[in-house]
Amino acid sequence: MRSRTIQRYTRTDKFIWLVTLLYLVVSNTLIGGGRVLFAFAGTVLLFTNFKLRIYKYHLFTLQFIIYCYATTFWALNGRYTIPICNSMFLTLMCLFIFYEYWKDIKDIHILLKIIMWAGLFVVVYTYYFYGVEDIVTADGGTRLGNEFNNVNVIAMMTATTLIINFYFMLFVKKDWSILIWLPCLFIIGATQCRKAFVMLVMGMFLMYYYKQRMKKNGDMLLPLTKVFVFVLIGFLILFILGHNGIFSGLYTRMGGMISALTGGEDVDASSMVRNIYNEIGWKQFLKTPIVGIGINNSMILLAQQVNHATYLHNNYIELLTCGGVIGLISYYSIFVYLLYQEQKYIKLESSAFLIVTWLLIIFVIDWGVVSYINRMNYFYLMMFFIHLDHLKKKYPHIK
Repeated sequence: MRSRTIQRYTRTDKFIWLVTLLYLVVSNTLIGGGRVLFAFAGTVLLFTNFKLRIYKYHLFTLQFIIYCYATTFWALNGRYTIPICNSMFLTLMCLFIFYEYWKDIKDIHILLKIIMWAGLFVVVYTYYFYGVEDIVTADGGTRLGNEFNNVNVIAMMTATTLIINFYFMLFVKKDWSILIWLPCLFIIGATQCRKAFVMLVMGMFLMYYYKQRMKKNGDMLLPLTKVFVFVLIGFLILFILGHNGIFSGLYTRMGGMISALTGGEDVDASSMVRNIYNEIGWKQFLKTPIVGIGINNSMILLAQQVNHATYLHNNYIELLTCGGVIGLISYYSIFVYLLYQEQKYIKLESSAFLIVTWLLIIFVIDWGVVSYINRMNYFYLMMFFIHLDHLKKKYPHIK
């Protein structure tokens, strides 16, 4: 394939961008599953001069997947481990192909736009699937179901779309329409997803603060005042909306989550169940702290103790329970490395601060979701490593 020293994009490039967008849509809607994803990766392979080259992205992710496979040897039941490992490995094989193409596209904003538009497509499909009226008129007692994908996955993709949109509005000054916010917020309200809400608030808070601080040349006090007012207005709006209509369910669930974290009495049923799962997982970790009981074997543990085969709904506890301390370090070393490297460039590139914000959000959200099995996580990691590689080439003096 031709060199992209000068970034001039052809129809082939734009076709691959479309294929990438469709790959993300399928990953977030489960339409067609793994075979369709392989078809998209194969399509990209046909239109590129693919060469199998190993980069840090592959080394970091492969070492984690290899360790996951290794846990089969001491797992409670290795038959639970192998399918999850196979899924992660096959996802990585697809992304090997995408990585080889996207590493040569110097403008990370193109990939960000594709993720944003894929999220908007998921939002539109959600309205089509459930019906506009059912979403817009949802009340606190009604939550969207998991018919075409887990509602938390849908909501978190929607929140990611808004965070990227907010970044463009704040730093790139593109004319991204504010009109997309209302339908996206309705999705978050109808799914009552606390994680999506935390993602959105945290992302907007950090980026707005960064923007204000850069305006004041590093001064902290005035930006903090502006951010405080910004957050106060946001919570006031949430308080007003939370007492009736579509956001009342989310408001109630947020209150239950806060009570669970602070030891209050108004803990909702979902938070109580998650606390029980965390307790079971932690007790098991103390028995097998180094290597755990085998990836995905938390399902066996919960089936035995609460008669419900599921994940522990906490990525930290899930990895400690199933992979031990080694598993936790193996996985989060990837994110720590990226965070350490990206923060070196935040004063030079606003996109670096977006990635830093994104990584911090992942560290927080992982307390309430098992993310290491999520296809999108590995796509995001691909983008982070590509972005970091571009920064290192652009600013070789920074070590």
